[in-house]
Amino acid sequence: MHFNLPNVMILAALLASLILVFRAGDRIPAIIALVAAGLEALLAFRLLTIRGPASLGLILSAVLAGAGAWAWLRASSKPTVTGATVVTLIGLIQFLVALRVLA
Repeated sequence: MHFNLPNVMILAALLASLILVFRAGDRIPAIIALVAAGLEALLAFRLLTIRGPASLGLILSAVLAGAGAWAWLRASSKPTVTGATVVTLIGLIQFLVALRVLA
């Protein structure tokens, strides 16, 4: 297992979504972010293979960014705001990379 920047970002999103699940008042966006980040982590570390659409990374990153933004709008404490910000920014970066806007 190699730790490069995309893998570290996936793990950071997974950790931040875990913080949201345990600390947020509204758990629906936190659970959506946790599922999306968990699937990304399983796919990145090749623990799960899915024969789905080629744009699965695009879909998961969009779900991650949307759930993070939803959690950020509902956040009220410092840990939840930080976790939601991390999830949203990593989701947006992955989305832009999947669209090939960022290399």
